[in-house]
Amino acid sequence: MQRPTSVQTGSLLRKEMTKRVALIQTELIIRWWDIEGYPNYFFGKDKQLYRFDSQGRIKRNKRVVIGTTQGYILKEKFFSLTQLRPLLRRHEPGPLPW
Repeated sequence: MQRPTSVQTGSLLRKEMTKRVALIQTELIIRWWDIEGYPNYFFGKDKQLYRFDSQGRIKRNKRVVIGTTQGYILKEKFFSLTQLRPLLRRHEPGPLPW
């Protein structure tokens, strides 16, 4: 069995690295509505539901359909859109740190 030369190893390494590279998109998410009782979940100005994960990153939650009812899952509990609407509060920004 032949060992690959440094040229072959380099090209194999480059191929492996290109497979692992992920496209990172940056976008501005404006917090518009808070959900009472769920401080890590919020609706953005684009009307999408977002949450903060354990590392502080923002993740988008998808709308789900159970039976014929549309809604979202918050902390493993399903909320229909009519159940969620009374829990919405307009986001009030806190004081700035400077």
